[in-house]
Amino acid sequence: MHNQGAAEVNDKALIVDMVRAAGSHSGVNVNPLSDSQEKSQSTQIDEVIKKWIDENGESIVGTRGGPFVPTDQYVTTYHDNKIYVHVLSWGEKNNIILPAITDRVVKNAWILGNPAADGTSWGIVRQHPWGLLIVVPEDYQNGVDDIIVLDIEGDPATLKKPRLVEADPSSVIYLFGESAKVDGGLTHLQAQDWIEGWDKSSASILWKVSLSMPSDYEFAATYTADADAIGAKFEIVAGQNRITETVRQTTGWAGDSQNFERIPFSETLRIPEGESTITLRLIGEAKSKANVKIHSLELISPLTEKSMIASREKARKMRSSTDWFVEAKYGVMFHWSTTTQPLRGPQKPYPEAVNAFDLDAFSDMVRETGAGYVIFTAVHGIMHFPAPLKSVEAVMAGRTCKRDLIREMAEKLQERGIPLILYFHHGVGDLEWVKAAGFLSPDKSEFFKIERDILTEIGHRYGKKIAGYWFDDRYPLQPFEELYEATKVGNPDRIVAWNSWILPKTTEFQEYYGGEFGGAFVTPPASFFAENGSASGLQPHGMIFLDDPWQHGYPDTDIAPPLFTTQQIVDYVQMCITRKLVITMNMGITQDGNVSPATLEQMRTLRRTIRGE
Repeated sequence: MHNQGAAEVNDKALIVDMVRAAGSHSGVNVNPLSDSQEKSQSTQIDEVIKKWIDENGESIVGTRGGPFVPTDQYVTTYHDNKIYVHVLSWGEKNNIILPAITDRVVKNAWILGNPAADGTSWGIVRQHPWGLLIVVPEDYQNGVDDIIVLDIEGDPATLKKPRLVEADPSSVIYLFGESAKVDGGLTHLQAQDWIEGWDKSSASILWKVSLSMPSDYEFAATYTADADAIGAKFEIVAGQNRITETVRQTTGWAGDSQNFERIPFSETLRIPEGESTITLRLIGEAKSKANVKIHSLELISPLTEKSMIASREKARKMRSSTDWFVEAKYGVMFHWSTTTQPLRGPQKPYPEAVNAFDLDAFSDMVRETGAGYVIFTAVHGIMHFPAPLKSVEAVMAGRTCKRDLIREMAEKLQERGIPLILYFHHGVGDLEWVKAAGFLSPDKSEFFKIERDILTEIGHRYGKKIAGYWFDDRYPLQPFEELYEATKVGNPDRIVAWNSWILPKTTEFQEYYGGEFGGAFVTPPASFFAENGSASGLQPHGMIFLDDPWQHGYPDTDIAPPLFTTQQIVDYVQMCITRKLVITMNMGITQDGNVSPATLEQMRTLRRTIRGE
């Protein structure tokens, strides 16, 4: 980077001031130049500003303040269907994250003034449920105001928070941070999907909902709070009505500031028909509210409460036995997918890697671990299935493989008495797939119909060869009952888990807990699986990684060394067995099918200790 002169610094400051002024105006901005001229120090600087406006004027002249709250990094403006993202600081990175847009498609994106940089080679915009990722390589950053133009479907004004939640009183109404307006220093962490920062008495969360009928609503909040928060109260206000609920210390396995629980409120609140504003505050005296984090607020009508009771009963009746799972004691998992790298050399195209996968060597290796089952990646991130599925090809041609790796693997493992569970992700990180399948739409029913079709075809194709599923997505608004029914096609004894990470279970329609413990030995308290616990009714299960953090995703690198000693692994698994906590251990695997010799030797010792072989 070159040293900036005083004039250049002043020029940039004026441009930043002008852009921030434009981004703060909700009305039409007709002449932003006048504001900057008042601050000008010389005619030379005026000329610089005029030149900048000649080149970039469409991003501020005649625009309105953008849909996203300005930050230290960026300001947005908009006109018609175009959002102008003014990146004022990249923070020494090549990307920034804006609030998520999951109900419409960003049709196109480019850098203003640089028509060659349309992002086709790297993808300027990537729509994820956890945020809108904008990526611009350093070679395309000018260091003053990089303006990315987003051409989107619909009116950008409707993206302003609080976003209207069109609610159906016959089902649970979920209010999340993505639709809320936060004030008083609160922050919505998009990747984690919770709101934190209760340092000021003025802090509040505001939602806007539209109801088709009035009702007295019960409330439940999913939050975490430590002992220092005792004494505080939640206050919910809707119009002239309000209720309060004492904040309690939550429990779990993730730590004091991460132990999320879903806790019902004791009072009901009357909310009228039509549009209403619902405000959540944290009031009262407490030692500290810093570790209070809010994931969601639920509104539950009397009609919904009845359907929830019926749904819980139906789920209990549909659940398959997990006795075999408990008897298996422990299993292994392999993140082998489109992004897995070889130990050395170039990555093969996925279909070629599928064709080259040595199942005899793989199955023999699994047998050496003593695993009672295998969880293997069918889909992770990118929707590309390692077998010929018509339901996938119907959406996007070329997203399957001719070799049926899943069938062959299930049969090879079956010969060794080892059941196969499929790891499945419905592809919301795959931009092409979510566009084609309809996830980026206000009505996501078509997207989940496609997922049901895929699960149904898998069920018919493999029957009892597939013992279960582990779904890696915590998107909470899935039609779980319908998807669960699809998982049972061809084998009603399949067991299912929907990973909810450190959050409470997302649905009753599953048999076992996802248990993403990560790189630590975790022992959830008994209350976690007890009645009214965060995973009540589910078979205890946990998942850890032994070397690579889940996936071997970097080229020309060795698998990470073992994270634990062999004795630590043995002691932990023995303890889990006594508690009937089934444990899955993820082993790093390369695209060419290699695992770490050191980790495999640890698993051999574990096998001899646990299996007596």
